[in-house]
Amino acid sequence: MMIFRHLAVFLCLVSACFAQHTPRKCADVLILMGNGKPIRISQFRGKVVMIEMMLTECPECLQTLQFMGQLQKELGPKSFQAIGIALDENPTNAKALADRYRFPFPVGRLEKDGAVKLADLNATAHPVVPYLIFVDWEGNVRFQYAGNDPVFNSGEKNIRAVADGLVRQAIEKKGPQYQTKPAEK
Repeated sequence: MMIFRHLAVFLCLVSACFAQHTPRKCADVLILMGNGKPIRISQFRGKVVMIEMMLTECPECLQTLQFMGQLQKELGPKSFQAIGIALDENPTNAKALADRYRFPFPVGRLEKDGAVKLADLNATAHPVVPYLIFVDWEGNVRFQYAGNDPVFNSGEKNIRAVADGLVRQAIEKKGPQYQTKPAEK
């Protein structure tokens, strides 16, 4: 019993070391897309942005990307934008993943320095993937979770709750421009 108590204290201290300050302004990093056209997170200002930093060979990362595709289809009309960012050393992995799965959102690549800046991490940190960052409609990081965070315990349910909550806040704060339009026939 004493071992578990010490382990719990240790885990709390470790998580406190990796805890990031939120809300904070989102770093406007350049994400390299497979088609050669880079994108910046700032170009999605006015939308709720969900970013997944991942490794292309990580099964949990792929599951999260697939769920993000569902969210993009459902919440995209309400000003939601998903973005996948591969942290792989091989620059062709992100394009191969995007080509294979044809996600309904951009999937690109980011160098380690850009990932450290985006997640507001210490340069020596090695966060667990998938790593999720939620940016509000004003460009502020509101939430971020490393792959070992309890939010992943009931993954899709918890992630959906965060995304839905931010989109609802955006609709309430921004008004009619966030209302969905009827589908075209």
